[in-house]
Amino acid sequence: MGKDPKVQKEANDLIAKFLAGNKNPGLRTGTKNLFKNISYLRGEEGARVFFRMEKGEMVILAKANKHNEQAVIDVLTKLYK
Repeated sequence: MGKDPKVQKEANDLIAKFLAGNKNPGLRTGTKNLFKNISYLRGEEGARVFFRMEKGEMVILAKANKHNEQAVIDVLTKLYK
């Protein structure tokens, strides 16, 4: 996530909204599917939260910002695809 507290707060807010029932918090494009059962939330300040749902619970796999988003996607692809 880096050292930007604004981006970390945004990631926390995205997670809270998602868990409260808003399945498309953040950017207008909503929650995006990365591959298989892995999706991610995207915020306007650059926060990215990669997750999957297991037994009705959100399992957070990674957090990123817009600048390191692709590097995190590359790691998740190696691990889970």
